[in-house]
Amino acid sequence: MRAAYRVDYYSLHTGDVEPATIQRGDDEPVTVLKLLTRRDVVTCIECYRQPRVRTAREGLFRPEQGGGAVP
Repeated sequence: MRAAYRVDYYSLHTGDVEPATIQRGDDEPVTVLKLLTRRDVVTCIECYRQPRVRTAREGLFRPEQGGGAVP
């Protein structure tokens, strides 16, 4: 049985979204974000925390704050 794992990279997904309401059984409707266009972001563990990579990554997840593609 494995007791630990080593992460070599992060694989994230982002993109354009829109609110969507779904009905789950008899519960109240739930509003979720529906992914319209998918952008994959893959970065190595060493690069993930670098300020330049972090800024670019945040730009992809929060485009209203600016940013761009991860270098």
